[in-house]
Amino acid sequence: MTTKLIQAQTNKRGIKYALGTDGKTFSVWKLCENYAAHRKGGMSQTWRYIEKNLSQEAANQLFNRRAA
Repeated sequence: MTTKLIQAQTNKRGIKYALGTDGKTFSVWKLCENYAAHRKGGMSQTWRYIEKNLSQEAANQLFNRRAA
């Protein structure tokens, strides 16, 4: 099942976080940049999960703490 990002926010350090759901559970994601020689400019961006299979309250609490 795919995850749909429902809210995204950037914290004061410039790190982007997102809150996602697959319809049943919630998860918190982080946008990461890594070196990629095959990409123009040398950087690729991917979403990586911080924690999955959370309740809505736990996911909101983690997301708000990370994105503050």
